[in-house]
Amino acid sequence: MTRNTYLNLFPPLLLILAVILHNVLSFTNEPPGRDPISIDKVRGAERAVSLTSDNFDELTKGKLVFIKFYSPHCPHCKEMASAWNELADYYQQPENNKNEDILIGSIDCTKSPAGKALCGRFKIMGLPTILYGDANFGGVYLEEYRGDKSFTDFKQFASQTLVPKCNPGSLDACAADERVEMESYIAMGYHELDAKIKQVKQREIDTKAFYADQFGKLQDRYNEQLAEKTSYVSSVNDDVRMIKEVIALKVKADT
Repeated sequence: MTRNTYLNLFPPLLLILAVILHNVLSFTNEPPGRDPISIDKVRGAERAVSLTSDNFDELTKGKLVFIKFYSPHCPHCKEMASAWNELADYYQQPENNKNEDILIGSIDCTKSPAGKALCGRFKIMGLPTILYGDANFGGVYLEEYRGDKSFTDFKQFASQTLVPKCNPGSLDACAADERVEMESYIAMGYHELDAKIKQVKQREIDTKAFYADQFGKLQDRYNEQLAEKTSYVSSVNDDVRMIKEVIALKVKADT
């Protein structure tokens, strides 16, 4: 090829290289002009507060929490990811969390030693697992959520359940009589509290025994009534049978 031929090929080659470079950049970077948050929503990235053993106590102190334990590779976790992100977005709006006392969190049980440690601390046996409740005292009051996993279900449950409850860390949530009782327990020592538990459990045993006796008496009375009913029905059937037999005999005599 002549020198002029090479020069003529140079502009098309530059154009081809520019197209290739544009495609590579478009593949590796966010599309220009797109909101990064909307991109995260498309990808299903976690938008709840990321919790680990390093930050759990600090971030959840004094909070009512709804926490998902998950793995990014778990199929059921992926299915509920969008609904959980929507719930997190909802409670990040000031008008939906006026006192900022509700925290929607996520804990990746596979990502880091700190995440794995937190899943071990709460004895998580399967994924996803969702815990909720008052996070005071390291989360000892948390319970497992067993409802459906749509945004509507999460939101309805949270609005009804994530409300302050009477406990030693939330005395302001106690009714007057509950607070008096709670404060009396707080004033007790370990031995007194242990004795109180035994006393309450004994009361439960006595109550169950009382009602078992009452149910037994009701059962005896029911059996008596059932026997009376059976006898009465049998007597009625006998009367009907005899009347029909007499009618049949009379009809035969008249023919």
